[in-house]
Amino acid sequence: MKRQTDQQYRSKWISIQNFLKNNTGYSFAGVARAGSRKQGDWRIYSDLDIRFAISGDPSRNEIYPDLRDKLENAFPKAQVWIGSSYHVINMKIENLNFDLVLLSINDFQYQVEQERLERII
Repeated sequence: MKRQTDQQYRSKWISIQNFLKNNTGYSFAGVARAGSRKQGDWRIYSDLDIRFAISGDPSRNEIYPDLRDKLENAFPKAQVWIGSSYHVINMKIENLNFDLVLLSINDFQYQVEQERLERII
């Protein structure tokens, strides 16, 4: 079961990262995988954390509504919503959960270095 779940997350992670890189219209300064699923110490109900930074450091208020709409269009079977404090975009595809968090470029660089995140951009 754990191996199958891991494969499902890997497949969706690839789809999400390709979407972010190629279909949003944003100039990403970085995208990285984070959290327990990246580290390999996840539990069956753990989500996959995705951290990203956009050139020019736009605010979450600018980016999240548009990105939510684009994610909903690109992944029609997904449920996508913005967290109540505008801290995160939550995304659920089938039984898989993702948290997307916009960081400033400096915070993104710091997290990549300190947490050794799997950076794809």
